[in-house]
Amino acid sequence: MSVRPKLHLSTEWVTRAPEGSTRAMARGYGLARIGYPLGLFSHACYLVLFWHLGQTEMAIFNIASVLLIGWGLVAAWTLRDIKWPTLLTFVAEIPLHAALCTYFMGLAPFFLGYILFPVLLFPLLPYYQPRTRLFWSLGIGATFVAIGAWAIAYGPARPLPDGWTLFFFLFNAGPIVPFLGIFTAIYATAAETAEDRLEHEFERAEGLLLNILPQPIAERLKDDPHLIADEYPSVSVLFADIVNFTETAGRLTPPELVRTLNTAFSRFDTLVEKHGCEKIKTIGDAYMVVSGLPEPRRDHAEAMVALALDMIDAAKDINDSGAFPFSMRIGISSGPVVAGVIGERKFAYDLWGDTVNVASRMESHGQPGIIQITEATRACLGKGLNINPLGNVEVKGKGSMPTYSVSRRN
Repeated sequence: MSVRPKLHLSTEWVTRAPEGSTRAMARGYGLARIGYPLGLFSHACYLVLFWHLGQTEMAIFNIASVLLIGWGLVAAWTLRDIKWPTLLTFVAEIPLHAALCTYFMGLAPFFLGYILFPVLLFPLLPYYQPRTRLFWSLGIGATFVAIGAWAIAYGPARPLPDGWTLFFFLFNAGPIVPFLGIFTAIYATAAETAEDRLEHEFERAEGLLLNILPQPIAERLKDDPHLIADEYPSVSVLFADIVNFTETAGRLTPPELVRTLNTAFSRFDTLVEKHGCEKIKTIGDAYMVVSGLPEPRRDHAEAMVALALDMIDAAKDINDSGAFPFSMRIGISSGPVVAGVIGERKFAYDLWGDTVNVASRMESHGQPGIIQITEATRACLGKGLNINPLGNVEVKGKGSMPTYSVSRRN
């Protein structure tokens, strides 16, 4: 996961909202608790200044503005519904105030700049569908352009006295730019946090999927979520089982039982990865592995036997720890299989075919601490191992089959 520089602007203070509110609604309350006090202060100042300067219409308008903003401020701080004061402020009060001020006093005092607030922030409000919010934002933006063009063409209807134009420009432009920057930073932080969480959840889901399916199969399933069934002409399948585990498990508490299996199977998982094999599943205390798929390999039998030998060593280590008697029966068979994904809600990657059945029979008819293999597996092995005949095993549907033990040469 890539590490990106983050804005160190805490957003905890914007999370105070009515119980059950969405994150977007919580941010809306936080912004309201910033915006409404500032708006109340500025409009109270406008009321006094406009009255003093003879801009009577605008002074009266600001009385209504103060009442609307006061309504929103009380609602934001007492966690009441702020939808209507917010919408009326964005859609009516700000555009009308900016339009009338620009009509009477012109562009220079920069009252028109306040329209940038609803233009930029309306799409981020937690009301209506995104397309509707975008429509309103574009409409208010068109109003911004139209008022500006009209003011350039016709000039102010009631110009301000000397010095007051500069005063209002500084009074308006001064807070507009930093406040827009703060609001943008808040939403940028929220968006980056959301992206990081999505990325984390995606990687977590990806990891969980790879715990269930081999990576090439997982990629295929993501690209084309349809039936996956592949035939492999030559692989090796291993079944391993803990000897007398049912009896041993009866003497363990549930946490001890799970801890024991987790210790053993986690060690086996590491060995499977070391030898480039693929764990298929565990069933109780049984462990199933395949070598030679989903990526075919010519040395699948040698890799599987090497894994089995390491598993026997690991079982001895666990037994020597003294926790409880621990030994393994392991059976291996080689040949063709069909592999595929079954299930729609809970995926499972599994194998089918005679090779699977015979490998299971090799394990169930095996001896503790012995790796029992079939003739097919023996034929795939090189000469660097001790291979000794064990006799024949009856396999359902296959008849009597010769079997062999395999171990390392001293």
